[in-house]
Formats: sequence, structure tokens, C-alpha cells
Amino acid sequence: MTAATDAPLLLEVEDAAGPGVDFERVGHELVGRRVRRGGLWLGFDRGAVLETDDGAGTRLAAVVALPASTHAGCRLEAEPAGGWLADGRLVVVARLAGAPSPLPALARLAAGVPEDAAWLDAAAVGREVQHARQRFRERRAHARILGGRAWHGAGHGAGASVEASRFTTPHSAAEYRLDGLPQRFLRGLAGLLDDDERLLYAIERPEDRDAGIVARTFRREDRRAALLALTDRQLLWVVDHADPDRFLGDWGVDVEVVPVERITAVDVLPGPGSGIAVATDGGRRAYRLPAELGAEIAVLARLIRRFVAAADESPLRRLYGVPAVEPEEGPLDAFGQAAEARAAVAAERRAVPVLGAFYDPRRPGVRGPSLVVLREDAVALRSAAAVRSVRLDDVAALGITLSALVGRLVVRGRTESLDLRFPAPLSTGAAAWVRSARRALANR
Repeated sequence: MTAATDAPLLLEVEDAAGPGVDFERVGHELVGRRVRRGGLWLGFDRGAVLETDDGAGTRLAAVVALPASTHAGCRLEAEPAGGWLADGRLVVVARLAGAPSPLPALARLAAGVPEDAAWLDAAAVGREVQHARQRFRERRAHARILGGRAWHGAGHGAGASVEASRFTTPHSAAEYRLDGLPQRFLRGLAGLLDDDERLLYAIERPEDRDAGIVARTFRREDRRAALLALTDRQLLWVVDHADPDRFLGDWGVDVEVVPVERITAVDVLPGPGSGIAVATDGGRRAYRLPAELGAEIAVLARLIRRFVAAADESPLRRLYGVPAVEPEEGPLDAFGQAAEARAAVAAERRAVPVLGAFYDPRRPGVRGPSLVVLREDAVALRSAAAVRSVRLDDVAALGITLSALVGRLVVRGRTESLDLRFPAPLSTGAAAWVRSARRALANR
């Protein structure tokens, strides 16, 4: 490589694929929280090259060869060993200084690129990285938020207080407030929001630990903490998976998603059980919030109505690319059913076009495996009992449980819903399926 292209790459790990320890930032320190068992370890962690732009406002994807898996958020100084190019998308293959060159075949599997991808040598990748850095600098000069998650304000005003950063970086007030949310809510958003998505407004409902016996037993009021968040692409209702209890830990969240393109009307719910109700072609969904948050509820309702008005008046409409989602082989290997999952998806594809698939493995207490298939016009659930489907035009919302206790995938239709419980280690693949399904719904 020339002097212009041999600068080291600064990578940030986004998906630590092997066994290790998960760290979380507490103040300025990293604290190990839990052991990560990981899936099939190919010797690569997945991430992105910092301060680059692939032409669409996101960072260049990368896989880095390592002797041991690191953790999400870990930053590594590496050098390019080559890269895979498929459908105009480059995945950089990197190594640490002094390490041998990784095998391209293993790198291709770790990167998840198809077999017909083209291999680029280190010099060519270095030139592509240089161009990506130039694009990044040009976009940054125009106050574009680049690198990582555009919706998360943390880090974009590094070294400055929130009060100072909010006047010098282009984030919304809701995005600056995210770091005050519980980690379980942030994990739910991170699993379901696109990197270039923007958070417009959010209302937090505190948990109720002091409800009396009447509210608990007879009125059965929902005492769980919740967050109703509006982005430029979807409305999300994020609720604690478990009721508040002084002895409970972080048990994750239940999330319901409605694409903004599907919303046809919005109403403010009256009375003590105030909140917001949205109507879609597939039905009506209501989200309860405390009456004392009435001013915030009114603001959120006005923001949602802007999307409804834009859909009615404008001939322009955003069309999303729907990425193909395959069952995650790593977690399925633990059940010994990765090959069965591949065969089930292949059989489904021979019958109809498949946009995404999620496989629920066979295990004790379950009659057999299940397959949830996202098609161009419907969602189908194939189980040991029967095959059921819901037309996309009749879908009101998508639901997912992201919890260490259990996973759950829900497709709420006008007259029929699909409901699947799956092992918690498969939650990452389920969240990817929901992201694709949300895009397919919006395109309708």
C-alpha cells in the first residue's frame, strides 16, 4: 500500500461473536457484567471502521481476526488484510499488528457475504477506506450525524456537558435524554432501531411500586415502567417484562412496534387512564400513560398526526430496502438444529419468495420446531400443529419480548394473531426479523 492508504484502521466491535465477558460503561469505567457463551467461534468479531462513510451515511462494515473474542464497544487498532465486495457493499477484513493473515474463506463466513462476493486485496481495501474517510469528512462538515447510531446522543459531544452539546450537535432533546433510561430500555431500542433512524419524542412512564391491593387485584392496573417513543420510522411501546418488585433484577422488556406509514389516525385517550391510541388498516392499538403527563401526551399526538397528514397529502413515500434475514446458526448450534433450520428455510423458498425467516428449535416441552416466514404479502407461522398466516395488510403491530427469561414474537392482525415463544438466546435473530418485517409493513 502507499503512504496514503497504509494508515491503521480504528475499529469498533459491534458483535462479539465468541465466548467472553460482556462489559457495560459505568461513568468512565468498563465493568464486566455477565459471561457471554457465544455461538460458533470462527476467530472473528464483527464491527465497523470508525470515521468512515460507505456512501449511505453508515460506517464501513468490518470483521477482525482475533485470538479471543472481545466485547461490544471495544475499539481496536488494526490493519486491512483484504475485504469482500458483494452488491456494492464492502466488508473490510482486518487483523491486529503482527498477526498472520486470516483465511479469506473463514472471513467470508464471519462477514455473512454470499459465495459470489469478490475478494479485494489489502491495497484495494486501503484505497476504499481512504475514499470512505473523505466522504465522512464531507458529510460531517454539513452537520450530518455519522458513525454508529444516529439516534443515540452519547459520544457525539464527547468531553462536553449535555447542556453544551445540545447547541453544537444535531440531536433532539429526546435523544439526549436516552442515557437517563434503564439499560433494558436502551437494549430494546438498540435491537429494533436502524442506525440512521432518529428519535423525535419519548414519554417515560414510571413504575408503580406503591399500588394498593385494590389496584393490584381488582383493577389489575399495569404497574410496570414503560416508554412510548416516536422515531421518524416507527412508534415503539417498550414495557418492563416483569412487574416491579424490590427483589427483581433486569428481566428485559416487551416491545410493540407500529410503522408510522401504517398509522391512519391518532387520538388522546380521556380519563384517569390517559394515553394515546393509534389506528391502522389492521386495527387499533392503545397505550396507557399517567394523566399527569397530559401535556407531553398532547405533544406526541400532534407529532404523530404530522405523519398521517404527510401520507394523505404528499405523493412521495419512503420505500425501505428489506434485508434478507436468515436464522442465526450460532445459537441454533447449541440445540443441534442449525442444519434443520437451513433445510426448512430452503424448502420454504422453493414454494414462495421469502424476505425473512426465524426458526424456533425443537426442545423439551415443545411438540416440534416452528418457522416464522416473512413473505411479500403475508407472515406465516409453520409449526407442528398447523400452518397459520396473517396478511401484511391486516397487521396492526409487531411485538417482541427481549428478556433473559423467555423470548416471544407476536404478529397482531385484525382478526387473528400469531404468537410464538422461543428460547431467549435467539432474541438477536428475532429482533432482526422484526426490523425487516417493520420495513415490509411500511412499504405496503
